[in-house]
Formats: sequence, C-alpha cells, structure tokens
Amino acid sequence: MTKIWTALLMLLAGMFTAPLFAADGEAAFHQRLNDMNVKSYHQSLGATGRDTSCQLCHGTKTPVSAPDDRTCLNCHGSRDQVAALTLPDPKDKNAEPNPHDSMHYGKDAPCTMCHNEHRPSEIYCNSCHLFKYPNMKP
Repeated sequence: MTKIWTALLMLLAGMFTAPLFAADGEAAFHQRLNDMNVKSYHQSLGATGRDTSCQLCHGTKTPVSAPDDRTCLNCHGSRDQVAALTLPDPKDKNAEPNPHDSMHYGKDAPCTMCHNEHRPSEIYCNSCHLFKYPNMKP
C-alpha cells in the first residue's frame, strides 16, 4: 500500500513541476543549466571556440552525475602530468604532500574528490588532515 501512495505522490508532484520546464521550452531549460555556476577558468573555454555546454564535460545534454576522470584528463593532461604540476618543493621542510600523488590513493583519486565545478571545491584530505594548499583553485 505504501508503494501505491508513494507512486501517487510522485505522479502528482510531476504534474505540478513539469510545466515549469515545458512552459518556456527546452532551449530555455538548457540556458538555465548553462547559467549554473561555472568556474571562471572554465568559462574562458567559450572564447577558444569550444562548446561549453554540459556536454563538454558530462557528455550529455542533461547530466545526472559527475564527469568521468577521463574527461578532466583530456584537457588537463595525464595523471602523471597533473601530479608533476603540484610537486612539493624538496627544499621546504614544511611542504605539504603532493595532493595529486597521495600516500593513500597514489595518483588514482578521482578528480571530483576535491574539484567541483558547480559548487566550491574542497580538500578531501582535510577530512582527516589539515592541509592548506594555497594554490588550489576555488
């Protein structure tokens, strides 16, 4: 009986929310998606002539999950190249460890563990440690 009530409620909710998307059409809906908070350093991709719609990273018009790491690495280089960009200074005794070559995950941590496009990025390591990584892009 609970399943029937749940299905009925979902159907009713859909009746009231669907017109919000249908009233101004699919193009307007996708414009709202494009207006989502996109990091400034990724907004500049439009100036290079690249398609900056959801499909660039998510591969679909209506994304439902984070992009695959291969998508990030297509633009940012291999895991080894990314790790080489964040090598700690060997002369600095207080240097923090390389976030892209972690002692726990090596170079295999998913990009979206720390880097988020539509919300603030966060340092996943700080759930146990306290690192600053001052050069991390927001």
